[in-house]
Amino acid sequence: MNGFDIRFTDGDHHVFREKIDARIERITDRTVFVRVDYLLRDSSGNIDDRYEGRVDVLVIAEVA
Repeated sequence: MNGFDIRFTDGDHHVFREKIDARIERITDRTVFVRVDYLLRDSSGNIDDRYEGRVDVLVIAEVA
């Protein structure tokens, strides 16, 4: 993971937990397909607040 920028979109929330998972799904020729799942939640007990953002993934590969 190279970096990320995630935020709540509705008002002010105190961040309780951030979870980011990045994994390689497949490699086809010289293309690497990466899946990223992320979660942003506050401490209200509900995971129903809207959020948005981006996650940058850097792939370093040795090619033949």
